Amino acid sequence: YYTSIPGSCNFETHDQEWTTVCGLTQDTSDDFDWNISNSAITGQTDPHTDHTPGKGQSFLYVNSSTQKEGNRARIITTKFFPASLGVCRVRFWFWMFASRQTGVLKVYTVEEHGTDILVWSSTRNEENKW
Repeated sequence: YYTSIPGSCNFETHDQEWTTVCGLTQDTSDDFDWNISNSAITGQTDPHTDHTPGKGQSFLYVNSSTQKEGNRARIITTKFFPASLGVCRVRFWFWMFASRQTGVLKVYTVEEHGTDILVWSSTRNEENKW
C-alpha cells in the first residue's frame, strides 16, 4: 500500500539513479553518502531484504562501521512540501541493530527561512527487524 502513494520510494530503481527516481539528493557538504543494497552489508545481523512486501528487495543504507564520531550522511528531498498540520507525513522504516558504530538517525524539516527543525531521532533499534 505505502509504495503506491505519491511521493513514496522503495528503491527498486533498476539501473536508474535512485536520487532522481525517489526525488532525493545527496548533501554535498556531508562526510559520506547513502547507497542502495539488497543484502547484508557488514555482518550477520544486517537485513537481508527491505521492508517492502512482495518483490521489494533494495534499501537505502549507510555503513557506519568505517565512519568516525561526528560524521554525517545526509539526503535531502528535491521538492518542497507545503506547510501543513497533520496532512503531509514522512513515513519510513529503519534498521539500526547490534552495531557499536551505529550513530543517531535524525529527521529534520527545514522551515522557510532555512532553520533545521528536528522532528524525530533514534539512537538504535531495540529489535533485530525493520
